[in-house]
Amino acid sequence: MRLGSTFAMIGAAKFFFLLLVLSLPLMKPSVEVGGLEAKATDLLFLLTAASLALALLTGRTRLRWHRLFAILIVYFLAMSVCTWVSPQPGRALVKLASQAYLLSLPVLAYQLVDTADDLRRIFRWWLAATAITAVVGTLTVLLFVAGIGGPLLRFALHEYGTLRPGSYPRIEATFEYPALLCNYLTVSLAVLLVSHRLGWIGSRNFVALLAAIAVTAIFSLTPGLGGFLLAIGLWLWLVFGERSRPIAALAITGGVTAALLFLAAASVTPILHPTAPFLIDVPASPMQLAPSVRMLTWIDAARNVLAHPLLGLGNGSPAADVFYIGPSGAHHRQTDAHNVYLNMAAQCGLVGLGALLLLMVGVARETGPLRLSAETVVPLGLGLAWLNAFAYQGLTGSYEDARYLWLLLGLLIAGARLAHQIRRENPAPGSSPTQAGGRRAFRLRAKSGCG
Repeated sequence: MRLGSTFAMIGAAKFFFLLLVLSLPLMKPSVEVGGLEAKATDLLFLLTAASLALALLTGRTRLRWHRLFAILIVYFLAMSVCTWVSPQPGRALVKLASQAYLLSLPVLAYQLVDTADDLRRIFRWWLAATAITAVVGTLTVLLFVAGIGGPLLRFALHEYGTLRPGSYPRIEATFEYPALLCNYLTVSLAVLLVSHRLGWIGSRNFVALLAAIAVTAIFSLTPGLGGFLLAIGLWLWLVFGERSRPIAALAITGGVTAALLFLAAASVTPILHPTAPFLIDVPASPMQLAPSVRMLTWIDAARNVLAHPLLGLGNGSPAADVFYIGPSGAHHRQTDAHNVYLNMAAQCGLVGLGALLLLMVGVARETGPLRLSAETVVPLGLGLAWLNAFAYQGLTGSYEDARYLWLLLGLLIAGARLAHQIRRENPAPGSSPTQAGGRRAFRLRAKSGCG
């Protein structure tokens, strides 16, 4: 009876967790709670956490500790200190509660991944969620090109924003912003590549999903595409590192170059908007460039950092305040720095920025050596994906509150813990799962959980 009850409780937690993973990209519609948007993911988090808490309270399972959790505690303490200097204490406390929620996601994931089979199942649900988003994105592009309107286009298209309006689609699919869509697809690309390397997805499904992800990411039309291309370059560099040095060198050079070019493109614009406080002369050219809206928010956020260097403006405070007239003539007011580092520094000063950088160092340590093998493929793939989406794409966007990135962190450390098991069950990554003496290479058995 006790064993069956234990399986029921943990199994319920794992089932709700799978639904949570499935819900991550489904961000529309949402409701506002205390000035923050609540999603379906948040309800599923409560159900997952409650099921796991019941198992813990009844002694049917125990919490696992990981050294990265110490950094998460430091991160939360930094947010707590900066909450008390906020001019809006009510909003700051709501923001702090949301931080506690986000930081609990990696803890939750780490507790619920017991076996390699658990991880494989989560990856498949993650890719199923990605497929929904990518299919919506691809169909939106096809319908737009065909000139067919309808509810799907109204649901999935995004306004042109700072881009010049034209006869081309800019999509957000199941997200609320194209930048968040591209950021999520960059992570999903890594999950897809790792899954294919381990034989957890067939080649036909791999190619179809890869194509849909690529089409959807391209038409998000955001600076995050530099991170998407960087992810491809890094993976090809790892795969060909020992087989073909020239191809590996070409891949990493192309990926890094694309990342730098998109970063530069996010800083300036050829559209000389009337709200530009200055213009930039291009050397040896009659062309002039204006600072982009991102650069304007970076400058304003940097002023706030210099004015409040230690504890910032307070947790939850606007990092910047920039008025901008877009190419379409629409008026915009930006209170976000469009930069993870400046957001943190403006709101929580050097204390918060230090905690953020400490977290990035911790993730880099967990990522491990840059050598692709059966034992390293999961932590290496997920670690590079997290650093790409958070640290690099965070230069041009605000992803510190992205639920999927914090959950990814838990999958990363769980994958590192299970590295030996994955290696035993998959001695030759990239080979057919029916090789190795005719036996299945991925006959994975869960100690507990749900099917």
